[in-house]
Amino acid sequence: MLFVLLIPQLCLPLFAAENASLNSPEWLYRVRPGDTLIHFGNRHLVNPDDWHILQKLNLIKNPYRMPIGSKIRVPLHLLKQVPAQAEVIFASGGAFIINSDKSRQAITVGQKLNVGAELQTIAKSKLNIRFADGSIVTMQPSSTLKLDTLSMYSGGGMVDTKLRLQQGGVEIEANPAHTPGNSMQIFTPTAVAAVRGTSFRVSAESQTVRQETLSGQVALAAAGQEVAIDKGYGSLSEDGNAPLPPVQLLAAPDVSKLIVQFETLPVEFTMPAQKDAAAWVGSVYQDAQLNILAAENISQSGQLTFVDLPDGQYTLKVRAKDSLGLEGFDAVHTFSLNAKPYAPAIVYPAAAETIREPMPTLRWGSVNQASSYQLELANDTEFKQVVMAQQIVNTQFTLENSLQPGRYFWRLASLNESEKGPYSAINHFVYKPKPPAPDISQLVARVIENRVFINTLNPPLGFFYEATLDNEQNHQKNVWQAVGLNGRFDFLLREYGKQTLRLRLVDAEGVAGPEAVTEFDGLPPR
Repeated sequence: MLFVLLIPQLCLPLFAAENASLNSPEWLYRVRPGDTLIHFGNRHLVNPDDWHILQKLNLIKNPYRMPIGSKIRVPLHLLKQVPAQAEVIFASGGAFIINSDKSRQAITVGQKLNVGAELQTIAKSKLNIRFADGSIVTMQPSSTLKLDTLSMYSGGGMVDTKLRLQQGGVEIEANPAHTPGNSMQIFTPTAVAAVRGTSFRVSAESQTVRQETLSGQVALAAAGQEVAIDKGYGSLSEDGNAPLPPVQLLAAPDVSKLIVQFETLPVEFTMPAQKDAAAWVGSVYQDAQLNILAAENISQSGQLTFVDLPDGQYTLKVRAKDSLGLEGFDAVHTFSLNAKPYAPAIVYPAAAETIREPMPTLRWGSVNQASSYQLELANDTEFKQVVMAQQIVNTQFTLENSLQPGRYFWRLASLNESEKGPYSAINHFVYKPKPPAPDISQLVARVIENRVFINTLNPPLGFFYEATLDNEQNHQKNVWQAVGLNGRFDFLLREYGKQTLRLRLVDAEGVAGPEAVTEFDGLPPR
């Protein structure tokens, strides 16, 4: 089993004294004015006469005169002990106490917890527990924790807490008053973390235990080896093997340039590149105290995405994770979301589409929460040159005035009785008129023997002709057809009689305009 030990005020005896166990943990008591060993025994020891053991253990010559401020080593098994309680000080999402029959009972703030209580949190939940020495343990989502030991020694002079983390993770602020001798141990299936007056995280995943020290110092021992884990470092043990040498935790990510206001979903944060970062862990809270969890996500690409959030003010807590899975220091970032009612999805014209009709019908998708829509059309992306702005009940609108050729920008917002939602992303389209009908006022058709020669005006720059010939006498359509023609062309006359020639201008995109029609007689040669 792995053992993690932080030792500021607790030590093990170097020798045995009378019935004191050689390996018994000890409380270091600081002598106060008026203290004597006899009075100390009466107040703190199960057997008051055991003050003799303390006299020998601490080499005290005069039990009635002890230097003020000196420290007395007291084996824990000699001290008076009473049960302690823990208290739930915050709960959000789903937090439960598991009964002996495995049924679950919802936990409430202020609820007292006794030794043996088994606690569980589900996804998007959080539970804060305060213990007798003021330590705060925060259970992360999807975690299970059992209170194995809750004890106070000597009337509260020392507190001993043992917790069993069966799965998930906890964050610990232990012994905030730095009371000498207080002990908190976090057991996992393969590890034990003993905490006194420090802040760190422990997570249990399969056969891997990770520990990250945020303040203080931790001695991490396993398989007969021990490493000191200072503030800002972490380590891990896999399958009960010796812990890795300390690894420096990643710094808090730089959140200074993250977006602070969103008007559309999803909410997306692009984390800046960070050396040795393999992933980013993000949690979104509804409060600045980081208590009410709204969403969480992990990204290996640095793109943290949160899909479904209601409008409001939020706080993002984010930290980087290295290739070992050790998580670094936190950064927090506040942002707001005002996305509802959602902006409608634009249907037609599609983005960057070229349209040919001068008065197009703009179309968009419906939004459940919307009673109407605000439509804006402009010549510029900043909507300073507005062509039209109108509130519309339906999900389509046909322009009432013809557009001039060029590029247009449009956007939509949903409206309901109480509020106007954000605008959609700006869409743009290009209006390019269809080619005009060709000018055939000067067209001449000559039939020489069985061939037709056409002479007309050349098409305007950027256009060409498309020609189709019908034979009315024989009721034949498209007896001849050609494209890419200029003002002079000829073709073989297949049938004699009345002929109908149809000409259209075609532009470079292959779009044809309206027809111009002329007729001529194709007579046989005499």
